[in-house]
Amino acid sequence: MQTLLRRNADRLHRRDAWKTSAYAFVPFTTHFGELCGFADDVVAPGQGFGLHPHRDMEISTVVLRGAQHHTDSTGAVHVVGANAVQTMSAGTGIRHSEVNASATEPFHSFQIWIYPKALGAEPRHAQFTYAPGDKRNRVLLALSPDGRDGTARIGQDAFLSVARLDPGVASTYALHLPGNGVYVHCASGEVVVAGHRLGPGDAAGASATGQVAIEAAAEAELVLVEVPMARGINA
Repeated sequence: MQTLLRRNADRLHRRDAWKTSAYAFVPFTTHFGELCGFADDVVAPGQGFGLHPHRDMEISTVVLRGAQHHTDSTGAVHVVGANAVQTMSAGTGIRHSEVNASATEPFHSFQIWIYPKALGAEPRHAQFTYAPGDKRNRVLLALSPDGRDGTARIGQDAFLSVARLDPGVASTYALHLPGNGVYVHCASGEVVVAGHRLGPGDAAGASATGQVAIEAAAEAELVLVEVPMARGINA
């Protein structure tokens, strides 16, 4: 097994007038396999990202707290809440905006960038919603390349899951495809992943293995991103 440990302090932290952010990777510069972006954003009430363009990138949003108002150039208008994961294939080009849907409460989300399996795809987006208890003491699959088990489809041989584990709960994450690796981000609490003890904002990546051991040392909120590793690790 090959592992990558990314402590909260090792992320790029930035504070603006309307948001605080921490970046685990810099797209087109650093990556864990096909995973090239993991932005942790807390956005002030009523604020957000105005209309801006993307192309040839799989962009997924995991909401931890609050709700995000999304609009894009395909005509889509919807709200992504705390029990939802959105994925968007930028493909040939898309413009979108992401704004805190609340005028009084902050919005906390993770935006995750993954290189697409094929360039020039038709832009599209999908959303997976779940009940709060669905991820309790289990790893809940939200995104997959084939939409299995009602998940939203992503344009890469990648899988995105969420989990909320009680103290002492142990699990084994079995990778879906050979040659993939998994990046596990601890959003809150404390967890041991592949032998690494993680706190809030820490993450561990594991590759060259078929499974990864996970055990919660305290109640823990996790986001797990499994991606092909042919690109290797440049972190």
